[in-house]
Amino acid sequence: MSAATVALNGVSKHFQLPGQRLEVLRDLSLDARPGEFLCLVGASGCGKSTLLRLVLGLEHADQGEVRVGEQPVQGPGVDRGIVFQDHRLFPWLSVEENVQLALHRSSLGEQEKRARVRHYLQLVGLQGFERARPDQLSGGMAQRAAIARALVAEPQVLLLDEPFGALDALTRQRLQEELLGIWKRTGATLILVTHDIDEALYLGDRVVVLDSRPGRIREVLDVDAPRPRERHDARLAHLHRHILGLLADQA
Repeated sequence: MSAATVALNGVSKHFQLPGQRLEVLRDLSLDARPGEFLCLVGASGCGKSTLLRLVLGLEHADQGEVRVGEQPVQGPGVDRGIVFQDHRLFPWLSVEENVQLALHRSSLGEQEKRARVRHYLQLVGLQGFERARPDQLSGGMAQRAAIARALVAEPQVLLLDEPFGALDALTRQRLQEELLGIWKRTGATLILVTHDIDEALYLGDRVVVLDSRPGRIREVLDVDAPRPRERHDARLAHLHRHILGLLADQA
């Protein structure tokens, strides 16, 4: 699996509501380097999820350009995968079948598809649960299956929209560790949206703080703590206080 640069150049986006024009992003420019783990934080409604949808190709910018690698984003593609807060697995399919759905347009043969699915289920620690239905899994296991589904097409860019937001604290920490391991093994470019400052600082190479709507970049912070990180590292605590101050100014 290879990685790609993600670049947003002068991007603006609005939605037309009944009797109201809702400006979500304004003249936003940002890049994620190949193989980087980039985290986005900001108040609700600042356009974080919209930004991911623009990169994924589910939305189109009113102004500006979104590029993955050398190509402008025209729509969804196998070079990008996404994991949502809700796992969105089909309840009538097994874990294995849910993951293999992501390969329905692949030119791989059936045996190659099954081998690819087994590989990524093993990567997320779900070997032995291939035939289980989603309602037979814990919340954390279901999210692992969703991550495997996003990875199985071997995208260059993996987008994560609050993927651990609905999980308990212990499961969340465990999956953060697993996500770091997956990132290291795959080498993909990761862009994570989160409301959890600690999560962003623990996972990210850089943290992008967005202003309240319309979303603009307030500050981009390099996380200089070495990996593997200690959650109580004084450098992370200092950055946490700084980001909290930036967000409090928007209240």
